[in-house]
Amino acid sequence: MVIEMILAVLVGCYIISSLILFKFPMLVHKRKDVKFVCRHISHRGGAGENYENTLSAFRHAVELGTDMLELDCQLTRDGQVVVSHDSVLDVRTELKGAISEYDYAELPPIKEHIPVDFMPGTSFSSKSEDRRFPLLEETFQHFPSTPINIDIKTDNNELIEKVSDLVKKYGREHITVWGNIKDVVTRKCYKMRPACVCYAPSALHGNTAIHALITFLGVLRVKSVHVIVEVTARCIGA
Repeated sequence: MVIEMILAVLVGCYIISSLILFKFPMLVHKRKDVKFVCRHISHRGGAGENYENTLSAFRHAVELGTDMLELDCQLTRDGQVVVSHDSVLDVRTELKGAISEYDYAELPPIKEHIPVDFMPGTSFSSKSEDRRFPLLEETFQHFPSTPINIDIKTDNNELIEKVSDLVKKYGREHITVWGNIKDVVTRKCYKMRPACVCYAPSALHGNTAIHALITFLGVLRVKSVHVIVEVTARCIGA
């Protein structure tokens, strides 16, 4: 009888203390210096709504009130960091070959009709004249205060270093999230510039349940941890 009473008291205390700490977590945790809160990410600037990864797509997303832009980076032959999801030009332009085989000035415009990756069989077209591959630097220049998630598409040390240098040049460490689905690339990013947030690698890729749990727990309040899950882009495939 005594043991049962003790167990009941312990369980009761545990439940009460858990509810109190759940409601008032600052009783045991220091308040984090949250630089920005991200609830909406525009994948490639809003693929399917504009020519993806273009300045016009990014501008449209910002005008709609997105919390963060997501984009992808490649490296040209002359060492320019260009915004593009694909490493090859075949799908979205009239040229063949890898972006790394061309100088930036040689890159062609995006085709008028392009496929929408996450909607098989669907294509996008527009009267927009902005079908140019932008540089990451000019993207930073156009959106100096907008948080940006940078997907380093290839395991390329030069690319990682150049992106890191641009982030530092424009003072964006506090509003930059970067990495890759490959853990080895994300680790290089973190080692190169630990002040930036790196998103979770392959362990979380495609796991909707984990995404939902982390979102519920508020991990997307950037800077509370050194991990961010890019729910919108990663759930539909980057």
